[in-house]
Amino acid sequence: MKHYIRIVAFIGLTLTLIWGTTLFSESVTPTEDILTNDTLFIDSTFIDEIEIEIDYGDTIIVKATMYQATPFQCDDSPDKTADQTKIPNVDSCSHLNWIAVSQDLLWFNKGPIRYGDTVYVIAGHKTGYYIVHDAMNKRWTNRIDFLESIGVEAYRYNKAELIINS
Repeated sequence: MKHYIRIVAFIGLTLTLIWGTTLFSESVTPTEDILTNDTLFIDSTFIDEIEIEIDYGDTIIVKATMYQATPFQCDDSPDKTADQTKIPNVDSCSHLNWIAVSQDLLWFNKGPIRYGDTVYVIAGHKTGYYIVHDAMNKRWTNRIDFLESIGVEAYRYNKAELIINS
């Protein structure tokens, strides 16, 4: 019986040592960022949570929701964004990866974002690069809205990360 306890203890200590080494070591793998040709460092220590270290941007925690280009959710010209870009097809526009941001985040209100900026959003199934083309109603602050095709079921993320390239 003592032999089995020693084996289990040895395996436990070995696994703890390996886990501790990987937890506290800086294991990063550089990859190329396709959109900006900059180098991103992806932390491969944790598979479930990919951390991106970007030395040229700020991260803002925002609430993320979605909207559809309809008169009910927008204005009387729902196929035109705040920067006057026409949405090619409101029935199929999710693939465009466009977002609207609350007006407090826009440059004309002393925010860090301009129309046309590409930002990186970490928000569940919507994680990825997005282009800022629209603004939300003035009543909203510290928020983003994903442009979705008509018919997409509503969703939201109460804590999304918006990474802004400066």
